[in-house]
Amino acid sequence: MEKHQDNTPDEPGRPCNRTKKLLLCALAFLCLVPLYFGPSLSSPARHCLSLLHNGQPYCDSPEKWCPLPDVTIPGNDGLEASEHFMSSWNLQMQVERLSAAVRVPTESYDDNGDVDEDPRWAPFQDFHQVLEQLFPLVHSQLELRKVNRYGLQYTFRGTDTFKKPILLTAHQDVVPAGTASRWRYPPYEGHYDGNFLWGRGAADCKNVLIGILSAIEDLLSQSFVPHRTIVLAFGFDEETSGYRGAAALNQSLIEEWGSDSFLFVLDEGGMGIEGEGDEVLYAYPGVGEKGYYDVQLTLDVMGGHSSRPPKHTGIGIMADAIVALENKPYSPRLTQSSPFRRVLECRAKYSPKTVQPWLRDALRNGNEKEIAEKLAGEGTEETWLIQTSQAVDVISGGVKVNALPESIQLQVNHRVALHESAQYINEHIREVLAPVVRKYDLQFEGFNTSRTEDLIPRASSSGILEAQSLQILPPAPISPTDNDVWSVFSGTVRHVFETAESGQGKTVIPVGNIMTGNTDTVHYWDLTRNIYRFTPSRNGTRLNQHGIDERMGMTAHLEGIRLYYDLIRNFDSLEDA
Repeated sequence: MEKHQDNTPDEPGRPCNRTKKLLLCALAFLCLVPLYFGPSLSSPARHCLSLLHNGQPYCDSPEKWCPLPDVTIPGNDGLEASEHFMSSWNLQMQVERLSAAVRVPTESYDDNGDVDEDPRWAPFQDFHQVLEQLFPLVHSQLELRKVNRYGLQYTFRGTDTFKKPILLTAHQDVVPAGTASRWRYPPYEGHYDGNFLWGRGAADCKNVLIGILSAIEDLLSQSFVPHRTIVLAFGFDEETSGYRGAAALNQSLIEEWGSDSFLFVLDEGGMGIEGEGDEVLYAYPGVGEKGYYDVQLTLDVMGGHSSRPPKHTGIGIMADAIVALENKPYSPRLTQSSPFRRVLECRAKYSPKTVQPWLRDALRNGNEKEIAEKLAGEGTEETWLIQTSQAVDVISGGVKVNALPESIQLQVNHRVALHESAQYINEHIREVLAPVVRKYDLQFEGFNTSRTEDLIPRASSSGILEAQSLQILPPAPISPTDNDVWSVFSGTVRHVFETAESGQGKTVIPVGNIMTGNTDTVHYWDLTRNIYRFTPSRNGTRLNQHGIDERMGMTAHLEGIRLYYDLIRNFDSLEDA
């Protein structure tokens, strides 16, 4: 692989003599020293100098924000350039492959039973047969291990056993398609309209799975023999948390390779490629994920005949509890270590005309709370990158229209921000519901990990409100973006998308971001620190994932295959530290 320096858009500003700048910096430092060591330990100057990221002060010059990696071009390895995937012949082949994959309804359900018992898993066997037909070289030359029956673990052995392997992942399952008549084209037809391929799974994420296998199949057709081992892991229940698929695959990988044994993991996800003006494209791989936490509230009260109701039935009381929760959202915070802060710094540097006028100075000041509150006040979806979300998604209560409800239950889903935890959420809920508990003379119980049976209310209370912790997943570890692995990964992203037709003349700025949802990578944390979640596609080319009329732009699909292909080549030549 080769690294190329290039001209990138500079931060707007007048040129400055380097000697003059050094003198000014020295004078500024001398002025700050008394402030730092003086009695006002909370001064902005000390705060600025104390907050470090990758060894650099956060409040350093904005010129040092968002350093760009060099463009990383594969070296002279005798292989075809990745641009060959953009041919009309490859387009037709990819339409056939992705369409064949979409036509198999590999739906997974929340109530699926074990793989040996539930017949709804049967389509996955059909899917495996389709893959064998589509990728004959992969299935004749790679090692394939089936894990927990339907998990697929392919190993492409490298010649250098001292190099850490890389892991490319995707999932085979899709969410149920719902009512087929509501779709423009049948969800399992795999219709191609000349631009998009339509169907459930076309964009989430059979496109990724087919793209990875297509890159490997192409390499095999060129008699490629890797130095570095390449492992593929395809789970089959990501849409229902991955406990049968990715979790079992992780155990298999740990048994063979051990902990911290992979150079990096690449899975679906991220925020793709987004344009900002005429000169810049931002690539947003996910380098972290918010946590996940479900809480169940159960209210048990006395029942009776509905002809003699109390002022508030149990459902009315629970409605009051919901209003209390929704009226007290969690506080946003933009921590100094947040990847989203790096995103904002990149935008402020390279797209100053498109960001809020106050943002640049606010980032330099480093006030976490004020910046976060301003950003959250704008009401965009990016609010959830800096704030814990809560959503009351399930509620039930009552058994008959003329009987007062005796037990009411609701479930609240939280996506936990990086600066908070399940324990903090427990305390928040207890505090917010305290006035409701007092108002209705309830007895509050919780948080227990399982439902407490036969709770006996105090003689003076009118009922019991119990809180129960359900599924808990802490925020993911943040993957580093200051090492050689990130440099090669992000440099390859630049190479592929700056040479794509839509990226001609533009600079791609890769910057890690946070995902609000979770992927199968939650099961792979022990394999490596370098976990990237990135479905390589431009904004507007992957549409309606999980919704009606899901579809994938096929040109973008070809660009994604280019990335997998060139990543394999660039990392094959990288010498491990």
